[in-house]
Amino acid sequence: MAAVGAALSPSRHAALAVFAAAIASVVLIPAVPSYDPWSWLLWGREVAHGTLSTAGGPAFKPLPVAVCALLAPLGDLAPTAWVVLARAAAIGAVVLAFVVARRRTGAGGGLLAAVGVALCGSFVGLAATGAVEPMVVCFVLGGVLAWEDDRPRVALAFAVACALLRVEAWPFLLAFGAVLWRRRPEDRALLVACAIAVPALWFVPEWLGSGDVLRSGSRARVPNPGQPALADVPLLASLRDAAALPLLPLLVAALFSPARRLALAGLAWIALVAVMAQLGFSGEARYAVPGAALLAMAGAIGIARLGAAPVAAVALVAVVIMVVPRLGSVADVRASQTYQARLAGDLRTAIRTSGGRDALLRCGRPYTGQYRGPLTAYALDVEKRRVGFAPQAPGVVLQSRRFADAPRTPALLPGGRTVRHGLWTVQTTC
Repeated sequence: MAAVGAALSPSRHAALAVFAAAIASVVLIPAVPSYDPWSWLLWGREVAHGTLSTAGGPAFKPLPVAVCALLAPLGDLAPTAWVVLARAAAIGAVVLAFVVARRRTGAGGGLLAAVGVALCGSFVGLAATGAVEPMVVCFVLGGVLAWEDDRPRVALAFAVACALLRVEAWPFLLAFGAVLWRRRPEDRALLVACAIAVPALWFVPEWLGSGDVLRSGSRARVPNPGQPALADVPLLASLRDAAALPLLPLLVAALFSPARRLALAGLAWIALVAVMAQLGFSGEARYAVPGAALLAMAGAIGIARLGAAPVAAVALVAVVIMVVPRLGSVADVRASQTYQARLAGDLRTAIRTSGGRDALLRCGRPYTGQYRGPLTAYALDVEKRRVGFAPQAPGVVLQSRRFADAPRTPALLPGGRTVRHGLWTVQTTC
């Protein structure tokens, strides 16, 4: 073991520690996906089986689906594995925030930056459910470190990974590619390959899976209730939501921070999300989390570099005061994830006790409540488009509560056979 440890570089030690922490987090907060990751897991399994149907689901994302295809052989463990990977990326983002800021200010600034990123809006909740926004932060900061260490190809790989997670990263990848094109003529062939591969990986699978190359874009323009796109002025609503993400002292300090590139990149990301909201895209606050995290880091660096000790002390006290209420949200995340874990586990058992997948599908089309379509499709191993939300006979109604205090949906049909297990009621009307 000593020889193995000696062979590992410090960065590998850090990576092992990050994954160990992600695995350990499962004990505290159940590792169960949310809405979008269930779709990626479903599509990944379909890709692994040589089929793909993206019709009826959320927007397609190439990198998560590719990873989920690799996880598909794990069977029932695949959802947990995906969430563990997502949490590892989130923990990695916090660690990288510390490293990036420490290089500029010392350990104090690094610690403040790490806290600022970890408590940036719904960062913890997104990481807990396997969302991609914390991954984007991780890859952005990994790219920053690679560039500072004179490893441009590694930085490019991180930039491409970001662009395969969120389309908001495309303009940044284009700008970075232009810099590399000018500075590194030997990489121009690689840059051309990336320029072809990124859009191809977004559009070709969607074309093969739904027949509509722009389906994901159309789906992204159907916002959920309460999102900025539905406001009177979506751009302003999106900016207002984004401004509430970082801790206020860090946001203010970011405007005067010497880490101008981080601050400008964060502002540009948030502005892009807001402009997209004005154009009809949802503009959800979680989409702005990567930009807000960069602003939090810039603010942390700015506070750590304050020359006036009294001013720095006041700023740190303000940060601590604002940290306390956000720590309470961790308990809410745990309670929510515990419920979602029961929801997913009870669904598998309810299907089995109701006669099994094949028997239910012979009865007719499955119907479930809103936002539970991907979970239901994954549990029944059917294409997402086959799951409906307005029950009709003959068919199968899978009724539950989306949250612990939400109403049971969808409504059951008159007659039929009903089986209740845990959080689910399964009604067959054959």
